[in-house]
Amino acid sequence: MSKPDIYQRTMIDVLTPRMKKLVKDHFTMHQFAICGCTREDGFAGQGVVPLYEMERHDVFKTSTDLGTYNHHPNLVKWKGEYWFAWDNCMVNEEWPGQRTFISHSTDGVAWSGRILVADGDAKRGMLRNLGGLYARGDTLYAFIQEKWDLAHATHPEMSAHDNSKVSVRNDLWASRDGENWELLKRKYVDVRWMFENPRLTSGGRLMGPITDHDGAPGVVLWPGDDPEETPEVIHQPWHGNRDDYFAGHDEGRFIYGEATWYTDDEDRIWMYWRDESGSTYLGLTLSEDGGRTWTEVMRTNFPDSKSRTFAGRLCDGRFFQVGNATRVYMDRNFFALSLSDDGARFNKMYQLIKEPAYQRFQGHLKAHGYQYPSCVVDGHRLLIGYSVNKEDIAVGIVDTTEI
Repeated sequence: MSKPDIYQRTMIDVLTPRMKKLVKDHFTMHQFAICGCTREDGFAGQGVVPLYEMERHDVFKTSTDLGTYNHHPNLVKWKGEYWFAWDNCMVNEEWPGQRTFISHSTDGVAWSGRILVADGDAKRGMLRNLGGLYARGDTLYAFIQEKWDLAHATHPEMSAHDNSKVSVRNDLWASRDGENWELLKRKYVDVRWMFENPRLTSGGRLMGPITDHDGAPGVVLWPGDDPEETPEVIHQPWHGNRDDYFAGHDEGRFIYGEATWYTDDEDRIWMYWRDESGSTYLGLTLSEDGGRTWTEVMRTNFPDSKSRTFAGRLCDGRFFQVGNATRVYMDRNFFALSLSDDGARFNKMYQLIKEPAYQRFQGHLKAHGYQYPSCVVDGHRLLIGYSVNKEDIAVGIVDTTEI
């Protein structure tokens, strides 16, 4: 009898002992509340993570006339203003007709009306998916997918379609004023997903996390800071494959290109990945040569409900991560900011919003809660763009001197 083929995944510890206890206690308390376990202290299910209520402002409030699906937030600063783009559809996520809008603000508080960047075409079965924004000089760039031939998923995942049957083209759009947009470059790269604003490495090269057509993780790395140049696709080592995943095998799955990163003081890049296999932990890859080579995907003990996160560095040198940092599967109402002094171990966590959010409008693959953060560090202010229930678009502002 042959021995079973056992896959051993590398694990990596990214939490201090204090944070490990905090994460464990929060999860335990939450499960007590779900199970109806009575406690003498009258615990009401909020967990033990301290609350820091960030300042919140609406960017876009939806209605049935305006399209009740709004998601994929991406936020940048350009020409002294904040620019916030997102995807909009009339009812459902990733449905024909989905399009990309943008809004701008001088202070992050009052926002303009929405401006159309790229339209979808419901009659012809085409949709747009925002992959990120990037500001360079007098030009604001938008990385936008054009998708055709949707075939909706037959497996129980947060995916609107069977990836093998969808036509994808990744286009580069550009604007000189933020109001008028043009399709600048068709098919700038041939990948499956990109969902975060590309950023500059310490070596001055533009880089963004992606997933290839086989579901494997990687990055696109440009020669310099010009997105109009042709980027290189660099794959990261990975044990899984798409056939195993759709057959139901747990290999650790990173199909959405939902990853985020920062660079530490030793020029090591830490890239955190959403894990689609249901572990409720983030994956991690490391690069010590500016993104040219990477470790295999490791599973961390950093909690994630299975959603998108955003990581970066504050002006005081601390590292941060914003997202649904809980082991409660698909709980996107728990929205938290985590902090690290050295980029290797996280030692603080704050819950940013106290009250839960619930959908007002039903739609395919929509979910309750505060989701998909995109952040801008501007002095001591941390601006956090996010969607609410995949319906409304909002910005939170954190004074980082207070945390």
